[in-house]
Amino acid sequence: MDSSARYRSVDCLTIIEQRLPALHGASRRVAEAIVRDPWSILGMTIYDVAAAAGVSLPSVTRFCRAVGYTGFRELVQGIAQSLGRLEAKDLENAEQAADSPNAIPDVVRAVVRQQVEALQVTARTIDLEAINAATQAIAKAQHVYVLGHGAAHVPALGMAVKLNWAGVAAVATPLDMFTNQVVALGPNDVVVGLSHQGRTRDTIDMLALAHDLGATTIGISTVPQSPLGAVSDISIAVLTPEAARAGTFLIAFDTLMVIADVLAALVSETKWAGSPPNRGDVVEWIETKLRVGPLPRDKSGISRYERVESPEAELVVG
Repeated sequence: MDSSARYRSVDCLTIIEQRLPALHGASRRVAEAIVRDPWSILGMTIYDVAAAAGVSLPSVTRFCRAVGYTGFRELVQGIAQSLGRLEAKDLENAEQAADSPNAIPDVVRAVVRQQVEALQVTARTIDLEAINAATQAIAKAQHVYVLGHGAAHVPALGMAVKLNWAGVAAVATPLDMFTNQVVALGPNDVVVGLSHQGRTRDTIDMLALAHDLGATTIGISTVPQSPLGAVSDISIAVLTPEAARAGTFLIAFDTLMVIADVLAALVSETKWAGSPPNRGDVVEWIETKLRVGPLPRDKSGISRYERVESPEAELVVG
């Protein structure tokens, strides 16, 4: 097998994690530095990695060979390919289930199982101090902007809606629009950046700009030690590195939305003791103006939606 095919077939980070317990001394320190923050390795030289791990250059080279790579450059390529596979792996699991004789129930079980396992990881590992810091910042904010690019714009919309129901002026804004809104950004504002893997360049750039302009920034992604987290005042990771490397495409949305629910509940309690001032009136307005169901009737007992011009006319729901 040629080297390029070999690097495509081997998950470098999985190999390093599997061999980590058996490593000792300098090799173990190099492995720990990589596993702790694999994204940063992509921008490092061999000298940087040696310094981060506290080992010599030959020790880094020996480690590369110990995990099956001819040198440092090939190791970095392997790490980059491992990180690049994050979005596809959980899709592969669902697609494998689709090949079975009982395709529909198997796919349902596979997808639901992945979602449940991801949420369990979030519940066990979420940084409660970071959640508390984010809660306090949002509760005190004058305005909250929630940013997300592409698929991450969907949970950004959801988070903004939930924060509004918590009594906070929050808006989900496309990144190109935020380049205009940032002109009016103030020191009492909070900017939340959502990214599945924390590697989306324009989200990172906008969060860094918001930070430079004095806003409090919160970065939320599936993985710890991401580039998004590095530019955030408060960084929240909803999964562990191991869970994220099993795939993020299917499980990112639900885990991010759980954090939106958690923050909304905590902000509502912190800022309004659980009762935002307009929530009750809005709920009543929605029930009476927007929902179809038990409707107010006039003295004759007929709802205005049931008024028809002839017996043959069908029920009209306005």
